[in-house]
Amino acid sequence: MNFKTVYKISLFCLSFMIGCQTSKPTLFVSKPPIPIELPYYQSWVSGIQGGGSGIDVFLPVKNLEGITPDSLFFRGQGTKATYNNQYIMGHFLTSHNQSEDVILSHELSAETNNKLLPVENSVLFELDEKACVLSYFHQNRRYFYKISNLTERTIVPYP
Repeated sequence: MNFKTVYKISLFCLSFMIGCQTSKPTLFVSKPPIPIELPYYQSWVSGIQGGGSGIDVFLPVKNLEGITPDSLFFRGQGTKATYNNQYIMGHFLTSHNQSEDVILSHELSAETNNKLLPVENSVLFELDEKACVLSYFHQNRRYFYKISNLTERTIVPYP
Protein backbone atom coordinates (compact mmCIF):
# COMPACT_ATOMS: atom_id res chain seq x y z
CA MET A 1 0.00 0.00 0.00
CA ASN A 2 1.26 3.42 -0.81
CA PHE A 3 1.09 6.53 1.34
CA LYS A 4 -1.93 8.06 -0.45
CA THR A 5 -4.06 4.94 0.07
CA VAL A 6 -3.21 4.72 3.79
CA TYR A 7 -3.92 8.45 4.13
CA LYS A 8 -7.34 8.15 2.43
CA ILE A 9 -8.35 5.11 4.52
CA SER A 10 -7.24 6.85 7.74
CA LEU A 11 -9.13 10.03 6.81
CA PHE A 12 -12.27 8.03 5.99
CA CYS A 13 -12.11 6.12 9.32
CA LEU A 14 -11.55 9.32 11.30
CA SER A 15 -14.44 11.14 9.62
CA PHE A 16 -16.68 8.09 10.14
CA MET A 17 -15.92 7.99 13.88
CA ILE A 18 -16.54 11.73 14.28
CA GLY A 19 -19.83 11.44 12.35
CA CYS A 20 -21.04 8.61 14.60
CA GLN A 21 -21.32 10.79 17.68
CA THR A 22 -24.94 10.08 18.64
CA SER A 23 -25.74 12.21 21.67
CA LYS A 24 -25.20 15.76 22.73
CA PRO A 25 -23.30 16.16 25.99
CA THR A 26 -25.28 17.24 29.03
CA LEU A 27 -24.42 20.85 29.75
CA PHE A 28 -23.78 20.97 33.49
CA VAL A 29 -22.68 24.34 34.78
CA SER A 30 -20.49 24.74 37.83
CA LYS A 31 -21.62 28.27 38.69
CA PRO A 32 -25.30 28.99 39.37
CA PRO A 33 -27.01 30.93 36.60
CA ILE A 34 -28.70 33.14 39.21
CA PRO A 35 -28.07 33.60 42.93
CA ILE A 36 -29.99 30.92 44.85
CA GLU A 37 -30.14 31.73 48.54
CA LEU A 38 -30.93 29.04 51.15
CA PRO A 39 -32.65 26.38 49.02
CA TYR A 40 -34.84 23.94 50.95
CA TYR A 41 -37.37 21.15 50.68
CA GLN A 42 -40.47 20.51 52.76
CA SER A 43 -42.62 17.42 53.10
CA TRP A 44 -46.39 17.71 53.31
CA VAL A 45 -49.25 15.33 53.99
CA SER A 46 -52.99 15.71 53.58
CA GLY A 47 -55.11 15.57 56.71
CA ILE A 48 -57.64 13.18 55.19
CA GLN A 49 -57.10 9.50 54.44
CA GLY A 50 -56.11 9.07 50.80
CA GLY A 51 -55.54 12.80 50.30
CA GLY A 52 -51.92 12.35 49.23
CA SER A 53 -48.49 13.47 50.32
CA GLY A 54 -45.38 14.86 48.74
CA ILE A 55 -42.27 16.97 48.93
CA ASP A 56 -41.95 20.52 47.63
CA VAL A 57 -38.53 21.89 46.64
CA PHE A 58 -38.03 25.67 46.93
CA LEU A 59 -35.18 27.63 45.32
CA PRO A 60 -35.38 31.29 46.45
CA VAL A 61 -34.21 33.71 43.74
CA LYS A 62 -34.48 37.49 43.41
CA ASN A 63 -35.24 37.40 39.66
CA LEU A 64 -34.67 35.05 36.74
CA GLU A 65 -32.18 37.28 34.85
CA GLY A 66 -32.90 35.85 31.40
CA ILE A 67 -33.28 32.17 32.24
CA THR A 68 -36.39 30.02 31.94
CA PRO A 69 -36.72 27.23 34.55
CA ASP A 70 -37.70 23.94 32.95
CA SER A 71 -37.50 20.99 35.35
CA LEU A 72 -36.37 19.92 38.80
CA PHE A 73 -34.96 16.47 39.60
CA PHE A 74 -35.03 15.24 43.21
CA ARG A 75 -34.81 11.76 44.76
CA GLY A 76 -35.21 9.89 41.49
CA GLN A 77 -38.15 11.94 40.23
CA GLY A 78 -38.47 14.79 37.78
CA THR A 79 -41.16 17.45 37.61
CA LYS A 80 -41.93 20.72 35.87
CA ALA A 81 -40.31 23.72 37.56
CA THR A 82 -42.48 26.76 38.17
CA TYR A 83 -41.58 30.32 39.16
CA ASN A 84 -43.83 32.12 41.63
CA ASN A 85 -43.21 34.84 44.25
CA GLN A 86 -39.41 34.77 43.85
CA TYR A 87 -39.24 30.96 44.18
CA ILE A 88 -38.44 28.29 41.63
CA MET A 89 -40.54 25.36 42.86
CA GLY A 90 -40.97 21.68 42.17
CA HIS A 91 -43.86 19.56 43.45
CA PHE A 92 -43.07 15.85 43.95
CA LEU A 93 -45.72 13.31 45.00
CA THR A 94 -44.85 10.44 47.32
CA SER A 95 -46.61 7.11 47.79
CA HIS A 96 -47.77 7.75 51.37
CA ASN A 97 -51.43 8.48 52.09
CA GLN A 98 -52.58 7.89 48.50
CA SER A 99 -56.05 6.61 47.75
CA GLU A 100 -55.97 2.91 46.92
CA ASP A 101 -59.61 2.33 45.98
CA VAL A 102 -60.04 0.03 42.99
CA ILE A 103 -63.36 -0.17 41.15
CA LEU A 104 -64.19 -3.48 39.49
CA SER A 105 -67.24 -3.46 37.27
CA HIS A 106 -68.76 -4.92 34.13
CA GLU A 107 -69.07 -1.33 32.92
CA LEU A 108 -65.80 -0.13 31.39
CA SER A 109 -66.61 3.52 32.08
CA ALA A 110 -66.92 2.81 35.84
CA GLU A 111 -63.26 1.73 35.97
CA THR A 112 -61.84 4.88 34.36
CA ASN A 113 -60.79 6.41 37.71
CA ASN A 114 -58.61 3.42 38.66
CA LYS A 115 -54.90 4.23 38.87
CA LEU A 116 -52.49 2.50 36.54
CA LEU A 117 -49.80 0.28 37.97
CA PRO A 118 -46.73 2.27 39.00
CA VAL A 119 -44.17 2.61 36.25
CA GLU A 120 -40.53 2.25 37.26
CA ASN A 121 -38.91 5.67 37.02
CA SER A 122 -35.64 5.85 35.12
CA VAL A 123 -33.28 7.99 37.16
CA LEU A 124 -31.52 10.64 35.11
CA PHE A 125 -29.14 11.74 37.84
CA GLU A 126 -27.54 9.98 40.80
CA LEU A 127 -28.17 12.44 43.63
CA ASP A 128 -27.81 12.54 47.40
CA GLU A 129 -30.93 12.78 49.56
CA LYS A 130 -30.43 16.54 49.98
CA ALA A 131 -29.51 17.42 46.40
CA CYS A 132 -31.48 18.39 43.31
CA VAL A 133 -30.78 19.37 39.71
CA LEU A 134 -32.33 22.43 38.09
CA SER A 135 -32.82 22.27 34.33
CA TYR A 136 -33.21 25.67 32.67
CA PHE A 137 -33.00 27.37 29.29
CA HIS A 138 -30.74 30.30 28.52
CA GLN A 139 -30.52 31.69 24.97
CA ASN A 140 -32.40 28.66 23.58
CA ARG A 141 -29.93 26.22 25.09
CA ARG A 142 -30.68 23.78 27.91
CA TYR A 143 -28.39 23.71 30.96
CA PHE A 144 -28.32 21.76 34.23
CA TYR A 145 -27.17 22.97 37.64
CA LYS A 146 -26.74 20.68 40.65
CA ILE A 147 -27.68 22.09 44.06
CA SER A 148 -26.19 20.03 46.89
CA ASN A 149 -27.04 21.99 50.01
CA LEU A 150 -30.82 21.70 50.38
CA THR A 151 -32.01 21.99 53.96
CA GLU A 152 -35.07 20.19 55.29
CA ARG A 153 -37.88 22.17 56.87
CA THR A 154 -40.52 20.71 59.18
CA ILE A 155 -43.39 18.75 57.65
CA VAL A 156 -46.61 20.60 56.84
CA PRO A 157 -49.77 18.69 57.85
CA TYR A 158 -52.70 20.07 55.87
CA PRO A 159 -56.19 19.85 57.43
